[in-house]
Amino acid sequence: MSTPTPPPALISAIRGLLKPLIRLLLEYGMTYPWFANQLKSLFVEVVNDEMQVDGKRQTLSRISVVSGVHRKDVKRILEEPEDAIAPSRSVSLGARLFGIWLGDSRYHDAAGNPRPLPRLPAADDEISFETLVKSINKDVRPRAVLDEWQRAGLVHITPQDEVVLDPDAFVTEKNFDDRAHFFGRNMRDHMATGAHNLMPGVTDKMLERAVFYDRLSPASVETLQQLSHQLAMDSLKQVNEAALKLAKQDENQPDAHYRMTFGSFFYQQNQQTECDPDVANEKT
Repeated sequence: MSTPTPPPALISAIRGLLKPLIRLLLEYGMTYPWFANQLKSLFVEVVNDEMQVDGKRQTLSRISVVSGVHRKDVKRILEEPEDAIAPSRSVSLGARLFGIWLGDSRYHDAAGNPRPLPRLPAADDEISFETLVKSINKDVRPRAVLDEWQRAGLVHITPQDEVVLDPDAFVTEKNFDDRAHFFGRNMRDHMATGAHNLMPGVTDKMLERAVFYDRLSPASVETLQQLSHQLAMDSLKQVNEAALKLAKQDENQPDAHYRMTFGSFFYQQNQQTECDPDVANEKT
């Protein structure tokens, strides 16, 4: 803990970032008592896992003092079995397949876009959807993956029996579990980046930048949205291609224990009909 009194600017920022989360929680019936119980467990978990003192044993009393959670609750929480839900097998497999299809030049057309793949190989060494799936996991039936991707609207099959990928549809309305998984992963890493940059004494700041303008017309916002989408997809493809090559290069390296996330987002808001936290903060 760096200061006994939280900085007012940080309190304001935290209230602003929690509002859309609380709106989402309420939409799915998760009320304050449920969220408060989750927060209590998380405070204990963070202190226990990430705020240990070198050379000293972690105690219930210290966790209670640092977290503000009563000692008997700390004991109960630490003794409870973990209730974490791991990402589904289909989420991790799908993300890897998607990354290779977008990042490996063998699966690209002349313009560098993911090309349609024959559903089945005509020869043992021919690129196809089936060989792509088997290159990742030989225990999964390619047909099962294809059926699920078709159901989710990620791909369609042409009359020539080719599988066509729609990169923009990788996260669709039908794939709620996948969307929730990547929502948590992406927002967690974005939040972790911002929190890291605000930690006292940190000099190795991570990349966290944004462009923001107000007093724009709907037409201008639409133009900027389309531009942002194109530039974001181009940069994501480039980083994905480089990461895929480096991952293969580092596969057997003894220090290959790191992971990375590079993402993008575009947000728009009608400031006449919706509450803007930045404007609200300026008025208080």
